[in-house]
Amino acid sequence: MSLVALHTQELGPADAGRYLDMLARSLRAARLNNSFPDRRRVDGTIAALQRAFDHKIYDQLYLDARTGLPNMASFTRVVTDQQMAEGALSRLDDRQELERRRQEAAVFERMADKHDYLTWLKSQELAPVDLHRVLLRRHDPGSGTASFRIELTKLDGSGLYMHLTIELTQVASVWRKRVVDLDQDGESAAASQAFHTLIYRCAALDAETLFIRLHGIEGVTVERVQRGVIGPVLFRLPGEDGQLHTTLEVEGVLGHAWQTWLAGPGAHARGPELLATFASDSAAGDIREEKSNDPLSPLLSAVIEERERARYRQMRERYPFRVFKDRKFVATRGLHGLVKAIGDAAGTRNIVYDLR
Repeated sequence: MSLVALHTQELGPADAGRYLDMLARSLRAARLNNSFPDRRRVDGTIAALQRAFDHKIYDQLYLDARTGLPNMASFTRVVTDQQMAEGALSRLDDRQELERRRQEAAVFERMADKHDYLTWLKSQELAPVDLHRVLLRRHDPGSGTASFRIELTKLDGSGLYMHLTIELTQVASVWRKRVVDLDQDGESAAASQAFHTLIYRCAALDAETLFIRLHGIEGVTVERVQRGVIGPVLFRLPGEDGQLHTTLEVEGVLGHAWQTWLAGPGAHARGPELLATFASDSAAGDIREEKSNDPLSPLLSAVIEERERARYRQMRERYPFRVFKDRKFVATRGLHGLVKAIGDAAGTRNIVYDLR
């Protein structure tokens, strides 16, 4: 298996179906809470991709080779199909007529399958590739303060699928101009363009770094930054064509462990194997203990360069908060050893759910 474009690998219809089935089962097994992207909508996108392959609408599934997840093209493909469904159905013949003529020529069979796919797709909830919301939590006109929850769900440029939540409070004289605009009714809000851009640019940062970055904005008091991230997903999939399909460009500690496993235990594996990771990362004043239970992401205090430590301590004293990181895994039996190895090396104890 090789790359077909930058950070892009592909699976054919039969292999795509097996991969999507394992991915869907791993998401259900992970027991994700509301700090992560909405699992039901991710399920909807996976189901739409599965149905598209079942009805021979697509010939390839494109994956991000760094994360093992469907890439932007795959996510947006079904969203575009849904947006175009009404118009496309209006141009197709009646479904009963297509069924009657199915045996006449292959084109009628394809049109009938497309009709079924689009009819089903219209009512599905799909995962957004980019959804930004600003929710008003509290508004006190008397004191001139307002509290907001900002939520961003996106397929990040790194290939990871994430949900970011920021809770903050601002003073009226500042928030009307700089960060969040509150409508005259005092009930709805929208981020300013500058703040919107900042959030998008910084979404890939860990919660601690983003907390400090936002606290530097005049008039802003940040209460919580929380991230839930789906991915990376490692898979080893013997293909229908005799090829072996694996996640190709996994980076960092996980990438090293993956290559070691592929050359060792993975070389003797027979069936499909999959390991999905789910990271959570919070920075807030009400966290009891500062700790990283994520073997792939230590605390900033553990990795910061010596020359930056004095400045880092000053920032932490200025903005009192704590950080907690965690990561859980869903793995087929053959990959439990890989999870144990990276956990032992980092000194973490992580939840590992079986993928059966």
